[in-house]
Amino acid sequence: MANPKVSFIVPVYNTQEFLPRCLDSLLGQTCPDIEIVVVNDGSPDDSAAIIGKCACKDSRVCVVEKSNGGLSSARNAGMNVARGAIIDFVDSDDYVEPNLAEFLVGTFAEEHPEIVVFGAECEPAELASKRIKQLLSPEACVFESFDPVLLFSANTQPYVWRAAYSRELIERESLRFAENVRFAEDVVFQFESYPLSAKTVVAPDKLYHYVMQEKSLTHVFNVGAKRMDKVDAHLLVLHEVLERWDRRGLLGLCPGELVTWFLDLIVFDLARLPRDEARQIAVRIRTCFGSFFGPDWASLPLKAPVRRVSKKLSSGTGTVSLMDAVSLYLSTRGLKVCLERFV
Repeated sequence: MANPKVSFIVPVYNTQEFLPRCLDSLLGQTCPDIEIVVVNDGSPDDSAAIIGKCACKDSRVCVVEKSNGGLSSARNAGMNVARGAIIDFVDSDDYVEPNLAEFLVGTFAEEHPEIVVFGAECEPAELASKRIKQLLSPEACVFESFDPVLLFSANTQPYVWRAAYSRELIERESLRFAENVRFAEDVVFQFESYPLSAKTVVAPDKLYHYVMQEKSLTHVFNVGAKRMDKVDAHLLVLHEVLERWDRRGLLGLCPGELVTWFLDLIVFDLARLPRDEARQIAVRIRTCFGSFFGPDWASLPLKAPVRRVSKKLSSGTGTVSLMDAVSLYLSTRGLKVCLERFV
């Protein structure tokens, strides 16, 4: 039996309420030459029974059973058995448009990319910030080689389910998710895969439905009491990205942009931390960037407000004020976004 054109990898953990809709959207694809690799990550609810019934009805459903190891572990398990020329990730509480596989097959055949990025709709829309809606609304573009805008300004982040990958790229570069990262694991995967892609196509088509959950880890981390946990999680992501870039010889790609991206990511949380905690974080940031970029890492960002923050952190004081944060944010995202956040 020939390998399918598209492998959809669906990690499952406690999503019995949403799983039937997700699987139905995949089984109803207008391009039937697919496989659906459903990874039951030790889910204690009725997800296993739902998956089993689906597999009995359709031979295109491949079931992987494993003990609970987290989202990255489940995705890796799916990648280990996927046979399709195109690999696409779908979260089990979301669903997709019926022409997603057809779109991917056509785009890979016509453009010969290694990654295709597309848009998505948020449901319910009122839970989505303007920022998330913007990130999920990319403009059409073709990158014949790596460009830093893919990571920092092309609206191609932060979710891995809004991109499909050639199996050739995944196998050639031995790409896998970081199983030690439980928050923003998608970002680590994108920071490693985008620079390695020989060609990346970005399309505005909104082919994915992102069902937002108020109980999700992202929402929980936005509660003030969890701010330190959130910064800790971001620091783990940064360290994993830098380690992977170091192993692959990518540290010289865009170090200034990387420092700017990370400071933009954490600056408001850092400015609101108690002084002692802020100083601890400053030391950890200085140590992390210093170990990969050297003692002059704080001078790498091009924009003065970003360098001002980086140099304060480099000194180890951690005394980043809210005005520092606003100034940095204005320089990286502009007045309109800043007003939307604070007004």
